[in-house]
Amino acid sequence: MADENTDAEVAPESCWTAVANIIRERPYGPGGEEIRFGTNHFAPGAKVYIIDWYGGMCQRIIVVGLHRKSRRYITLTIDVRLVENLRPKVCYDPTVIAKFKEHHPPKPRYNTDYTNYLTKEFAETVCHSIPYWQLNYKSAAETAELSIDEIKFRHPRTFLSRLQVFLGFLLKN
Repeated sequence: MADENTDAEVAPESCWTAVANIIRERPYGPGGEEIRFGTNHFAPGAKVYIIDWYGGMCQRIIVVGLHRKSRRYITLTIDVRLVENLRPKVCYDPTVIAKFKEHHPPKPRYNTDYTNYLTKEFAETVCHSIPYWQLNYKSAAETAELSIDEIKFRHPRTFLSRLQVFLGFLLKN
């Protein structure tokens, strides 16, 4: 009977994380003339696990994914615009969980379990926040290409500022 208790299946270790795919095509070079597929380290459509982010910058995330050439799992910081199809999921892969443990080492006094950080709420927050980061990143790039007059005209604050932009336009022509 003692053998029956030791043979009982142990539940596999798991933790919640946000999962995404690497974008298939991305513009590259001056003006985005060239098209690149995936990134230097990840193949297009590769599954990556988002395990952390830089909240103040809103531009970079830390991911674990299968490297395109070595076929090993790596931890890497990538641009937020390089991921798509975000979703919260439970990860059961022991190799990926080992990478999570490397990134979130347990602190003996405060936190004895790294999975306190990787919860369902964290994964849902990441999946909800990253699309906003991507939109802000793209709108900032568009705004940088506009002149000051166009920005004032696009976002008029008062009637007088609209009139000033309009009269400035008439005086130039």
